[in-house]
Amino acid sequence: MLWNLDQLKSELRSLGVVKSWSITREHVHRRERYFLQDQQSLGVDQDREARSESTFVRIAVNRADSSRQGEILKRLDPLRALRPQLEAAVQSALQTDHQAWSQPQPPAERLPELKTADPRMAEDLESVVEQVTRRIAAAVARKRSTRFNSAELFLSVHDSELHLANGLTHRQSQSRIYLEAAYSMAERAEDGTVRSDEFLATQWAVSLDDLDVEKLFDETSERAENSLRVSKPLTGHYPVIVDSEVLALVLAAQLPRLSGVAHYNQLPHVKPGEELVPGAEGDLLTFTLDPSLDYGADTTPVSEQGVPQKPLSLVQKNRVQAISADAQYSQYLGIEPTTVRGSLVVEPGTSSHQELSRSAPQVLEVLQFSSIFPDPNSGTFSSEIRLARLFDNVRGTVSWIKGGSISGSVSENFRKVRLSSNRVKRAHFSSDQANGQGYYGPEFALLNDVSVVG
Repeated sequence: MLWNLDQLKSELRSLGVVKSWSITREHVHRRERYFLQDQQSLGVDQDREARSESTFVRIAVNRADSSRQGEILKRLDPLRALRPQLEAAVQSALQTDHQAWSQPQPPAERLPELKTADPRMAEDLESVVEQVTRRIAAAVARKRSTRFNSAELFLSVHDSELHLANGLTHRQSQSRIYLEAAYSMAERAEDGTVRSDEFLATQWAVSLDDLDVEKLFDETSERAENSLRVSKPLTGHYPVIVDSEVLALVLAAQLPRLSGVAHYNQLPHVKPGEELVPGAEGDLLTFTLDPSLDYGADTTPVSEQGVPQKPLSLVQKNRVQAISADAQYSQYLGIEPTTVRGSLVVEPGTSSHQELSRSAPQVLEVLQFSSIFPDPNSGTFSSEIRLARLFDNVRGTVSWIKGGSISGSVSENFRKVRLSSNRVKRAHFSSDQANGQGYYGPEFALLNDVSVVG
């Protein structure tokens, strides 16, 4: 490395045109293990260890008009001279034009220490790899009618640092766990032809206590077993049960409508005092953005702009309570800054899964979508059905469904939503986002009158 953190700070201070800056550094220790079937037991196909470091700097520069500023985010190369990289970043920042805002003063009180990294992973990642491998081997060893195809296990510890021009420094670690399982089912028809299908499922977690290896492998095997006994759904409108993965995605897509960014830029938004779902009459949604949740996917005491993060009540019984705005957009809007980070914590309902599945003559439960991408502006969502089951409560049967698609919207299909009484914790991390998405809320939701096309 040709330069260090102190030199980086010194160089930034020496650039007269620079108004403010923030530095984010991250060191990642990662273990990967890939599994295949090795005759009658679990075999390790690949076993890897990786370490990486990255440094990003966000620079704000002054413009001739004091009401405007330029901004740029740049990843710095540790093996290249520092000064030319910063000068190039400044020139790029000068080509941008934003409304001016100021970095807030550092918080007066000490930031709380939160549970963000499983101590077992932080202290000995290798032991945890072996521990989870034994659990996977035990799950694979269970006698099943399906064939185990493969599994993947990724464990990582992310040590991060935040340094702001105002003097704030914050360091924390986060653990991340990813597990994937794949099973297949094959059947021979009377004419001798063989049909087969594979079912793959995944799970993310921050703490080992939230990783349910056994449930993941059991459910994946069961769904692979039934993936050949399927038919397409009949076109129509159904009550549809979705699980926490879908519920987390759809509700998280509502957060931009409750943000200072949407309010300032006149994007679709909902104001405090208004209903989130117009005319709702089912289980009225109540949710909080909680950055203090133990082992949440986005647990942190401070935002990247230096604003302390505390639980923020966004919606109470379908009524919007607040908007989420960090330092920049709170200054644009003339309001106090609020929490912008955290897991989505949703209050549960009162129904069991059985009550939801028996709530109408026919109820469709989607077990897995091919993919689902809710639109944050319109509140609509749609996807193909990878696997589902249809509860026919008139005939007393359960049949398996594959193919077709569903489409709906929050404003229509959440109007009479019913939420399960049990809650689960979920996490999700993606390569294109620095922060994770966390959820702690009902495991199931029953949506009303959802359009299904066979």
